[in-house]
Parts: sequence; structure tokens; C-alpha cells
Amino acid sequence: MGAMSSNLSTIGFAFADEDSFQESMISCARAANTGLACAAGAYRIWRSRAGAELWFHTGPASDGETEILGLSPFFEGHSEVALNVTKAIKRPGDNAFEGAFYGWVSPDVNGQGSYPLVFDAVDYAARQDTVWPAVKRARLAGFARELKCFASAQAYLADSDLRPEPRFSATAFIPIGLFAAAEADHASQGKNQPAPSSNALMTGRIAEHRLYTNEASNREFHWFLIESLEATFDLIADPQIVKGDIVPGGTIETTCTMFGRFLD
Repeated sequence: MGAMSSNLSTIGFAFADEDSFQESMISCARAANTGLACAAGAYRIWRSRAGAELWFHTGPASDGETEILGLSPFFEGHSEVALNVTKAIKRPGDNAFEGAFYGWVSPDVNGQGSYPLVFDAVDYAARQDTVWPAVKRARLAGFARELKCFASAQAYLADSDLRPEPRFSATAFIPIGLFAAAEADHASQGKNQPAPSSNALMTGRIAEHRLYTNEASNREFHWFLIESLEATFDLIADPQIVKGDIVPGGTIETTCTMFGRFLD
């Protein structure tokens, strides 16, 4: 489907080199005016006027000052997805602030739901005391890696450049990170059980769209509200990866990484 993007370029950040990255991030960290305490230290949240966010992972340094240990990107959109969250996920290399959750969309009485997904939680460390499973509402944003737009569901289904039949529905959500982990586990005959990624393939209807400007970088990015399979998700995209014309009520197909935070 074309060019790829990074998590930061998806919300309008781009850097010429490591020095410019550090300068920009330190500036945003100093401007962060919202915090969330957790056992590991505290999240300090920078938020743009457009809704793009950086969740800085901060803790005490040896000299008594506060240091930045990492960061996670997010977008504060409009999605409110009901999930039956069944477990927390830690991956090799995650710091104390980082992690993901496994949950089921549209919870049912059997403790599951319509389909599973995994999302990287920007507030992971603040949920350490939560007992799972639990039904929660989450704001979920897909950070697009590839994105193609169509004028309608019919145009999507008729597109000859897409993968061959059978084609995914015009409203589908495929947790490809779960499948990749399961395949790796099967190939190793159960000796290797990799943690699933938050990667997904999603199709859906464009309910809303805005082209925003990140005031810290003066770069643009797209925000969509996507009506997908039994849920509505926020979707963020670097303009460089968008193919096709964005039409209100049209259809998108995207591969993305899911980020989220809990609303309750």
C-alpha cells in the first residue's frame, strides 16, 4: 500500500536527527501540564490543541531531579469502546510504564465478546492494581501504518488492487498481532510464546474527518472517526501514507497499531 510512518510522524512530529528529536521532546515535556501518578513514578502528559498527546514516563534521578525514562504517543479523540479486558501483557524491553491489554469488543455474559484485540495502554502503570477480567470503557486510537481511502463500500469491494478474494468486509477488524504471535508459538511447538503485538487490520466507514496541525512542529496529520465492526475507533495518519480521496461516509482500509487509555 505504499510508504510507512512512525508513531510520532502519525501525530505530526518529524526530526532531522537525534539532536532535533531530543530538543523537541524536552520542550514538550517542559510544557506538559497534566500528570498521572503511578507506582513507577508519574506520567507527564503534553497535549496539543488538536488532541495529539505525548505521555512522558518520568521518575526520580540519582541527583534528586526528575528524569524522562521514555514516552508513548496518543490522540485524545472521541471513541468509547466497551471491552471485557481479560489480561495485561508485558513484552521484553517494556519499561515499568509500558504494557498492553487483551480484551474483547462488545462484552457478553460468557466473559468474552464479539472479537478480541490488543492495545498498548498509555496509562498501563496506573492500572497495576486492577483485577482482571473486568469490563471497562476505553478510548482506542489506531496509528496508521498504511491507509487507503475509497468513495464508498462498493468502491472498496470492487477495487482490483486489493488482496484477492475472499476480501474482508467493508467493516472488519482483524487483530493481526494476535495471529502472528500464535503462528510463532505454533512454529516453535510451544517452546516460544511471544507476546502479541497491537497491530491490526481495520476497515470501516469514515464518520468524521479533520486535518489538524501539530502546533509544536507545524506539521499536519489526519484524524478520522471510523465506524468499524461493532465499535467506533479513532484513527490517526501521517498525510504521506494516505492513498485515495478522503470522502465523508466513504470507506477506509488500514493497517495500524492500536493505542488506548481507560475511561473508567
